[in-house]
Amino acid sequence: MMEFSMELPDEPGQLARVSEALAAANINILTICAIGRVAPNVALVTEHVPQTKAVLDELGIEYIASPLLSMVMPDEAGSLAKFSRRLADAGVNINSIYILTKFNDRGDAELVFSVDDVDKARQTLNLHESVPP
Repeated sequence: MMEFSMELPDEPGQLARVSEALAAANINILTICAIGRVAPNVALVTEHVPQTKAVLDELGIEYIASPLLSMVMPDEAGSLAKFSRRLADAGVNINSIYILTKFNDRGDAELVFSVDDVDKARQTLNLHESVPP
């Protein structure tokens, strides 16, 4: 799973152009975030890494691809605070974070996130290579 961050021109149809090209390549966007007015930044998450790179390259869009880690935590007040404090205390900076899934029947939420030090984050959060990030 990978996050693709890009800056798109602030004009109608830019997100449509990107999402249509990804759809044509049968690439599913798991989550997306867009913010900004002067230079809109878009970040999307997909499991189709090589295919997404190929589509964005073909469109001539500059992007940054970042690996994501995944963690399930209780969907309750304070969970994000505890999670982010653990990383902060270890000196790990969170670059991005998304709620990917909420398991209402279990009361949990799956987060995917990028950090500046993947190995230290894995160690701090007790995530192992066998756990799919």
